Amino acid sequence: MAGDTKTTTYTSNMDKSLAEEVDKLIANVAPTDTPFISMIGSGTCDSTKPEWLEDTLGDAAANAQVEGFDAEAAAVTPPTRSYNRTQIMAKSFMVSGSLEEAKKHGRKSELAYQTGLKMKELARDMEYAALNGARADGDGSTARAMNGALAYAHSDNTYTFGGAAASTNLITEDLLNDVLQSMWELGANPDTVLAPPAQKRAISKFTDDGRLTVNTNADQKKITMTVRILETDFGTVAIVPERFIAASGSDPYYDSLSIFEKSKFELLTFRPVKREELAKTGDSTKYMLVAEKSLKCRSTKCVGKITNLSRVKA
Repeated sequence: MAGDTKTTTYTSNMDKSLAEEVDKLIANVAPTDTPFISMIGSGTCDSTKPEWLEDTLGDAAANAQVEGFDAEAAAVTPPTRSYNRTQIMAKSFMVSGSLEEAKKHGRKSELAYQTGLKMKELARDMEYAALNGARADGDGSTARAMNGALAYAHSDNTYTFGGAAASTNLITEDLLNDVLQSMWELGANPDTVLAPPAQKRAISKFTDDGRLTVNTNADQKKITMTVRILETDFGTVAIVPERFIAASGSDPYYDSLSIFEKSKFELLTFRPVKREELAKTGDSTKYMLVAEKSLKCRSTKCVGKITNLSRVKA
């Protein structure tokens, strides 16, 4: 009978001896791009307090002298001295002896796999610190910390929406141009804007009066919906999306925008990334990845920011 067939047919649902099928690839879609530290220069430092000098020129003024005049020495202003602190960053993990020896899906060595993961996490932490860090000299109970790019913004190049964060705090072309103008007047040549996702979309709407130029073939059926380059009165700036700029203040719904001249920054290495095997205390091995870095900003005049920008769509 039909009913008997259903109850006696030996199917794959009943068999417990079938080999499992697991893809050899391990999916990981967590973002690993670090645009800021990838685009700036790199260097080394020899102490936990790297220092550098910044000089400037006197203001331009009328300069006409009488023939045969006597020269009078003017006061000389020495260069200003700036510094940052190195920041120790570390990632640790532990692998048991059995896990390392066992046959695993998607990787041969757990040590190598975890080392790769932690290296990527460390790079993300470096990006976050180089953008959002606030300098701390450190002591026996407090870690040293570096100033990030946002902390270096010159006061003349900073715009913060006053009062409480509001949904009307929107990035505009005029507002961005105001900061670019201020930077230019101080002598900077800003070339990069790092924008969190919502602000990147808002800047891509700077297309009033049909000023967006699109070169494409009709048969490609392609629509360009982004602005990557802005040609402004004060130079050409690249608009780069950035995942790791922290929210403004304590409110996760408000962003900061970083504007800068990238040649004025360097990521300094005091201790390069190193994997160290720690003391063994049992049937597992503990490893630590550690590095010590700092950020050099040659001139705060070349850094600007806009803060308290709403993520609410206009």
